[in-house]
Amino acid sequence: MGPMNNLLTVEEVKNYLAVEQQELERYIAQGKLQAYKIGGTFLRFRKEEVLNLRFEIQPSSPRRAVKKSAGFFSHITDFWRFNNFYILSTLAVAAALYFILRA
Repeated sequence: MGPMNNLLTVEEVKNYLAVEQQELERYIAQGKLQAYKIGGTFLRFRKEEVLNLRFEIQPSSPRRAVKKSAGFFSHITDFWRFNNFYILSTLAVAAALYFILRA
């Protein structure tokens, strides 16, 4: 595995970190990510540094979904969805027993 395999392009880093160009430039300006010029024009980034930055910013990333607590109606809906067969079967058996034993 050569040294070029450890270098990532700007697009690869943006996709891997899930950031826009401005945010990537801010990380470079803040010194959180070191950019290397290859051939004087092409920017590359060390894969190890990108991995370290990803683990550093991942917990506070605004792109992560925020889990909302379920409300009372949601709990009732879930209960009905998973137990409706048993509830309806119990009611049917109770009704059948009522009509059979009533006589």
